[in-house]
Amino acid sequence: MTKKRVLFAVMVLLLVGVAAFAEAQKDYKVAYIVADLENPFWKATADGFEDTAKKLGLTPKTFNSGGQVNTQMKNVEDCITLGYQAVVIAGTDSSSASAPVKALNEAGIPVWILHIKPDDPKAEFVSMVDAQNEGGNYDAGQYIAEKYKAMGLTGKAAEITISLARSNGAARHKGMKRALDEAGIPLAMSDIREAIKYTRDEAYKFAQDLLTANPDLSVLWCNYDEAVLGAMKAVQDAGRADQVILGGFDGSPESLKAVQDGKINVMAIQPAYKHGTIVAEQMFSVLVKGEAVESMSTPCPLVTIENAAETVPMVLQDTYGPAAK
Repeated sequence: MTKKRVLFAVMVLLLVGVAAFAEAQKDYKVAYIVADLENPFWKATADGFEDTAKKLGLTPKTFNSGGQVNTQMKNVEDCITLGYQAVVIAGTDSSSASAPVKALNEAGIPVWILHIKPDDPKAEFVSMVDAQNEGGNYDAGQYIAEKYKAMGLTGKAAEITISLARSNGAARHKGMKRALDEAGIPLAMSDIREAIKYTRDEAYKFAQDLLTANPDLSVLWCNYDEAVLGAMKAVQDAGRADQVILGGFDGSPESLKAVQDGKINVMAIQPAYKHGTIVAEQMFSVLVKGEAVESMSTPCPLVTIENAAETVPMVLQDTYGPAAK
């Protein structure tokens, strides 16, 4: 190679390096439109998203929909107007998530989905990050069935769930119902309560009603953290802690502590903080590095009374972040 060609090659490499450096330093604004920040689970996903995005040099902002469809759409409009380069949406439910995603599609803004898949196939997204909702609940249901048999129980099951209009709500119910059906444990639609406010107090009242209506209740399954914590208090107040197998989905520090203390039998773990982290990492890969990414469903390990001592320390930070205790 001649001296002139060597110099030319070096210049090209330098220019490529400068361009790559400039791209890495570009201020990418990324947004998270979250269903409701009042819910500790959603707050944990937002913390994971923002913490990781900042570490990667992105500029994140979380927009709270407060459980309201109109607010959710206004947040989308704000993201478009303010020029965000990527948006992740945790929708209020699967049907209401479709229009916001399609609006972002029309604006040419890449979309990520966190947990709640839009039900319109024309709503396009780069990637979806969630947990193995059906599989996690099926595994928990099998654990419950074994416990039910070992305790010599004969009563029915009840469920407090997130909206069944959400893709993840329907999947969780399906997994639990399948496991209970296989074990011959009855779970009737009349014994299912769908959350409206997603508060602990609402779940406490649901559980009170289910316990009163079903003196033979043997299983109470709750598909989100605030529900299992509200139900735990209702079961204790009714003096039936030794008669009802209690379990839930998610895994906050408080619910995990309750498993350690023997007040909750089983939790199927959904790593909220880690899911926010994954989305931020994927956005960085796409925007800065130009790489392709794929949808991801994480496993749901079970934390039980029997394994809590060794398992809780391993899952705690994935659920609620490095500071979680």
